[in-house]
Amino acid sequence: MHTAPVRLITVSREFGAGGSELARALGERLAWPVLDQDIVQRVATRMQLDAGTVERFDEHPPSLLARIATVLIVPQPDSYSFPTASEVPDHDTIARATRRVIEEAATTLPLIVVGHGAQCIFGERPEALHVRVVAPLSARVRLIVARMRVDPTFAMTLARRADHDRQTYMQRYFHQDWRNELMYDLQINTGRMSIADAAELVADVVKRRELVATEHLSSQSNPAPSD
Repeated sequence: MHTAPVRLITVSREFGAGGSELARALGERLAWPVLDQDIVQRVATRMQLDAGTVERFDEHPPSLLARIATVLIVPQPDSYSFPTASEVPDHDTIARATRRVIEEAATTLPLIVVGHGAQCIFGERPEALHVRVVAPLSARVRLIVARMRVDPTFAMTLARRADHDRQTYMQRYFHQDWRNELMYDLQINTGRMSIADAAELVADVVKRRELVATEHLSSQSNPAPSD
């Protein structure tokens, strides 16, 4: 059992389960920064790539077409050029850069990180709390339809494809099963719990860990007198 206060929260999520929404709500409650969609921009800046290029690779496994595809490299906002074969980024290069961006961000805590295998990157950190957000496929399809304004059949295809890609990403870069419950401290089903209640639950865990850590430190500093 960890006695260190929580200073780092990772949020793993099924597509359409509301993981990003939970992270934002939790960030507001705790007044902590959230690293989510801006990971793409940070990686793009680091690699001098257009953010759209990075987004096409983000949390997706490599494929033959992706490896041979030509993409635009944008060293400056108003300068576009076609790269040579050696300059074309692949998924492995993007994944390595993404990990470095996340690790660098975590040098300043507190922080909430969404996705990208953060639960594995920080799996041994005693101050980390690892949360997984899931929901029934039917509930996720409804959310995707409302958010993206697509038909339910296409929404279901998106959800299944994204889940498959994230599982493959985890296996390739971290050699872990994305659905392994033992990687997480807390799993939340947003099909049965609202985002607001889920954020309150996680915030309460953070507060309780803070209390336990304070009590543990106090007991270490002031041991009970012996008889």
